[in-house]
Amino acid sequence: MRCLYLCQELAPYFVEGGLGQAARALPELLHHHHGLDHTLLIPYYPRLVAQQDLRTETVATLPAATFGGLVTVERLLGHNGSCEVLLLRADHWYDREGIYRDGQYVEFPDATERAAFYGSAVAWWVRASGRSYDLVHGNDWQSGPALAHLRQMRGKGGQPALLMNIHNGEYRGDVSPRQAERMGLPKPFTARLLSAAQGGPSLLLTGLLAADAATTGSPGYARELTEAFAGTALGDALEPLGMEGIVAGVDRKVWDPTSPGPLAVAYDGLGVTDGKRANKFLLQRFAGLRTDPGIPLFAVCARLVPDKGIDLVLAALDPLLASGRAQLAVIGTGDAEYLELLADLQDRAPGAVHHSPHFDQAHACLVYAGADFTLMPSRVEPCGLNQLIAMAYGTIPLVSAVGGLRDTVTDLVEDPARGTGFRCASLTPGAVGHTVDHAVRWLAEQSGEVERTRQRAMAHDWSWERTARQTARLYERVVSGG
Repeated sequence: MRCLYLCQELAPYFVEGGLGQAARALPELLHHHHGLDHTLLIPYYPRLVAQQDLRTETVATLPAATFGGLVTVERLLGHNGSCEVLLLRADHWYDREGIYRDGQYVEFPDATERAAFYGSAVAWWVRASGRSYDLVHGNDWQSGPALAHLRQMRGKGGQPALLMNIHNGEYRGDVSPRQAERMGLPKPFTARLLSAAQGGPSLLLTGLLAADAATTGSPGYARELTEAFAGTALGDALEPLGMEGIVAGVDRKVWDPTSPGPLAVAYDGLGVTDGKRANKFLLQRFAGLRTDPGIPLFAVCARLVPDKGIDLVLAALDPLLASGRAQLAVIGTGDAEYLELLADLQDRAPGAVHHSPHFDQAHACLVYAGADFTLMPSRVEPCGLNQLIAMAYGTIPLVSAVGGLRDTVTDLVEDPARGTGFRCASLTPGAVGHTVDHAVRWLAEQSGEVERTRQRAMAHDWSWERTARQTARLYERVVSGG
């Protein structure tokens, strides 16, 4: 089976979150272990390419008259993967300081126009290259126009099959009816979109109308999306597709406590207590926190946005941090208001708060290895990778009961024998604070159970291999029309 994978990110080169990690790991495993030949088509981000000294070679030039300037398809060289990685170079659209947002974390105002261009260019490449694909796997609303073009191109043959992967249904690429008419979609499809849209067209709806099947990051989030979209144009488009939720994985070659990088010391499940203690000291020293083995240390590695419940994190931890009864290590950037709140906390609680806006792999490994807890009171979490990575390091997640968090974290209060973390009863500062207080007492008073829980969490298989097996079965069903 030949597959084309459409995505805006690719770890470790162009990545903002879990989407880039998935693009790196999943096609490789499908290609290697399931015989599903994959080509990835990702935008070429000139500044990121230059920063990392990446090498490419031109394999095609798209007609300038059609696309309003020079556009090329470049093959990425030396990326140490078995899949072919193609980069769509169009500097007018992609020569910017970020993937989706500017330096102030504000989304580019022409985001939907970029996606429309990407869709047209993907279709041109597929047609001009003469390549035939059995399946095209589109990711998020930015792939919607591409799926629409490919649906129109395939005619009566039914190939390629089209799969729409919704990583987060909160982001839909909304457009006005007038914008929809100017996206360059095939006229019959534009008419279908406007007819189905109930006055609210979006690029996510575009992708669902074009797709043969849909998937998302967990069974729980699949149910939540189906319920949230019920009675809407998105729900009407999703219903005939069904939606399969497949939990994403953790790349254990990257996130491995037995090989934790240059800043941390190695440990496994049997040595988890000593390993966590040693890495906690290293993290406290590295992050400028007070070195105290008994103080609970919380980690947050996430985009600092409302979906992630960052306001709840700060509200719940504030009294503990201000009084020196807890510590917080944060990696991530996001909305200005949260950056300001973090800076204020650092001023009010010296030696208790560390914040790094820039992701660094070695630093992140140390944070997961050294922290006692990761705090994720997310309002929306299709899958969540941070809780899976945390558990691989024996770091106990405190989570909300939504989406993939509910699917992957067993509550210690409800099921002490099998629990791997704590769930917040609701998404309020009081409920999150109550969960934090309970976890802090548990850490201090139940050392034996803490060790057993850490070992249980580390023993779970949340690997990409498991995800790939389920995805391979989904591909086969979609291509066969089953």
